[in-house]
Amino acid sequence: MKKLFQSVFIAGLLFVSADAMAKDKDFSLSFGTSTSKTVRFEVSNAKNISLVIYNDSYGELYSERLENEYSVIKTYNLEDLAEGTYYLIAESEQKIEKYKIKISDDNKAEIEKTPFAIISKPEFSISDHVVKLHIANLKNKVRISVTDYSGNTYYSSTKEGENGELNITFDLDPKTADQYIISIEENGNTFNRTIALR
Repeated sequence: MKKLFQSVFIAGLLFVSADAMAKDKDFSLSFGTSTSKTVRFEVSNAKNISLVIYNDSYGELYSERLENEYSVIKTYNLEDLAEGTYYLIAESEQKIEKYKIKISDDNKAEIEKTPFAIISKPEFSISDHVVKLHIANLKNKVRISVTDYSGNTYYSSTKEGENGELNITFDLDPKTADQYIISIEENGNTFNRTIALR
């Protein structure tokens, strides 16, 4: 198997691509049968998961955070909601899953059991001034940049993963800047992480 490995030294920063970082098992949703305007589903590995239901017209309608739960069954009664399309968003530190809920004029709610979007969030592991970036389930190329608050760019590159994963290690120089911003843009979604070294 071919491995990604790259080392780049720019303006006092060393960037090294490395192999896989460990990651805990992430959440999953499984749906039961919807009755009337009630949706019911189970969240497995539900530790530190946020759940949100929103609509493009009304914005956020329900939200809650699941804490320290390994498996939980959730039931939402949507009888007060008008006909239309709503969205259930489940988000952890690792990913975001988006599901469509359709409420029909005959007073029924149906949730699509397959997410229409799954966004893997970048994961960061920080030790002193060394930052490891891991992106799982990578389907598109990503644009990665490292800047500081003065607008200086130290690194900018478009990357694609190998076997759906990308791992890069940044050795950030505290003499160059005391804070760096690592930006990852994938398919219109941008994630920023500020790294403070002092």
